[in-house]
Amino acid sequence: MRQLKMVWMNDGLLPKEPLLPAGCSVKPLPDVEKGVEVWLDIVQYGLSKGLKDRSYYDKSMASDRYSPEDTLFVFCDGEPAATVTVICGETEGGGRVHMVACKPGFRGRGIGTCLSAVAVYELKKRGAKHAYLTTDDWRVPAVKSYLKAGFLPDIPEGDAEMSSRWENVLGIISSGRRVPNDGTL
Repeated sequence: MRQLKMVWMNDGLLPKEPLLPAGCSVKPLPDVEKGVEVWLDIVQYGLSKGLKDRSYYDKSMASDRYSPEDTLFVFCDGEPAATVTVICGETEGGGRVHMVACKPGFRGRGIGTCLSAVAVYELKKRGAKHAYLTTDDWRVPAVKSYLKAGFLPDIPEGDAEMSSRWENVLGIISSGRRVPNDGTL
């Protein structure tokens, strides 16, 4: 099934340092070998479906514009809790938010909202005029955080299936209904 797409347009305002939850900090990928292990440990919860093999990282990050410094981590009380990758330059003035994940033990603490704010901060800091991300219908908490950060649904004109899927996701968000972030709606 095709992923949902969201787009962001730079509002031209100066980037504001994102507010982080107490005890949390943002750092780039540590040395690549150690960083990949940390990244694999985080993304196994929802993105890689438990796969912790270096080839998953290599395949997921394959882009001529990707650099290990594009991957950022949120550490909470010294422990790696979440990750987001911000890639710029894939298109003229464009960027992409990629591989956003948070360990289950850190969910519900505002870290997803923080990750989205970190992504927008990085996009602005790097001069991106626009950006996109892709996500899945069942990642409702993530979609909610992307909306808060200024990303909007990208619904191709005349695409009834995508329109219906977005209507469902946005309906869940507006209802306030809590859903598990595990692939079940």
